[in-house]
Amino acid sequence: MSSATQPDANALSTGEHELDNMADRKPSIPLEEDIMQLARLGEIGAIQKLFDGGKFDASYTDEQGITPLHVRVYWCEVRRCGKR
Repeated sequence: MSSATQPDANALSTGEHELDNMADRKPSIPLEEDIMQLARLGEIGAIQKLFDGGKFDASYTDEQGITPLHVRVYWCEVRRCGKR
């Protein structure tokens, strides 16, 4: 489990978003254990398995303070708006 951290509001000054490169990252852990990639893909059942197994909970954040819910909402918005 990870505690929430304050993201640096000025970290990206070039108009980029920290989630933009997420799809292009090489997997460092198996997909079935990568809650952020599972959120990006909308794999709710797989995320539920991670919750049920105690590997993550709803308060999980990454090192930038981003939650799986942030990731899912971002990617749903990208697809809805046709930005990718």
